[in-house]
Amino acid sequence: MLVLLPPSEGKTLPASTVNFDADAIAPFSTQLADARQSVLDCLIETSARRDALEILKVGKTIADEVEANKHLRSAQAGPAWQVYSGVLYEAGRFGEIGAQYTASPDFEIWVQSALFGVVDLACPIPPYRLSMDTKLPGLGNLAPWWKKYLEPLMEQRAHHRVVVDARSGAYQKAWPGTSSECDLIRVNAVRERDGKRTVVSHNAKKYRGILAGALLERASEADGSIDFVLDTARSLTGADFTGVEVRQRRDHLELVIVTS
Repeated sequence: MLVLLPPSEGKTLPASTVNFDADAIAPFSTQLADARQSVLDCLIETSARRDALEILKVGKTIADEVEANKHLRSAQAGPAWQVYSGVLYEAGRFGEIGAQYTASPDFEIWVQSALFGVVDLACPIPPYRLSMDTKLPGLGNLAPWWKKYLEPLMEQRAHHRVVVDARSGAYQKAWPGTSSECDLIRVNAVRERDGKRTVVSHNAKKYRGILAGALLERASEADGSIDFVLDTARSLTGADFTGVEVRQRRDHLELVIVTS
């Protein structure tokens, strides 16, 4: 089973760190080494430009994060489950339970990353500022740029596996997964009130995170089946959880978390 998460815009450097080593990023440390170095070089150069904030689509309030991009090669790093600290990761309690994660053939969690392409949840990374919808000078739009490198590798690793896709649209573009021979499950959420339903957009991160955290807590029970994912989703509790629905789409299953 493979769980795919988006990164978070907000990142936190943990108290205990190691020296960042771009060549040690997993998975695909060898296969993606050159591609990762290319994006890293380009991001460092871009972050030193006068128009860096405009290119990276960020405001002046986080100019210090862009400044930090210039020093990524000498940065300190922590496990991805600690560095990524946004809504999804907070909802999934990864800061509390992430340490129990160990990648195995039966259960892996990867984060789709604009800087690294994809990164294992336990892999040490530095905080950085770069989103997948960025157009970097010299590389272009990052999602299609990464797709040409990721697609053959991801297709092979996902072959005949259950893939739980909790990513947002921009990160799905780097590897849609819909043409691979895998059981792809995309996770969405709706809110039901007074008999009417609305699609949950921003807060979908919260519910995807809760499901991903629940899957991690049950990783030792993972049997690589769709039923395991559905059973875990149905076990979610909380005042605003009202049910789970499964919809067969043309090229994937859609798991819908219904909230109130």
